[in-house]
Amino acid sequence: MANFQQLRVWHAANQQVAGIATITVSFGDLTGQMRRAAISVSSNIAEGAGRGNDGDYARFLSIARGSNDEVAAQLHICLALGQDVTAQLGQNARIGKMLTVLIRRLRSG
Repeated sequence: MANFQQLRVWHAANQQVAGIATITVSFGDLTGQMRRAAISVSSNIAEGAGRGNDGDYARFLSIARGSNDEVAAQLHICLALGQDVTAQLGQNARIGKMLTVLIRRLRSG
């Protein structure tokens, strides 16, 4: 198993948490939901890495990818509310691609 702290995707997910925290200062209920979803991405990458087998790791990465998609949906809400979140959307898309590649590698053996 990989040490999660050595994974580029984990570092990118942590940067996403910081970016989300910056842009959600005044979004009320959306603020907490976005922060929880962003934190879930990073946390599930770390938890999966510590599970000890590729099947569990891939499952946790899939959960992380779902949470990352949740962040994307919420970023689109912010966009609709007039917030410039294009940089965060780009970062979110990169994280999604990284997770997909890593999941495919684990599942292909």
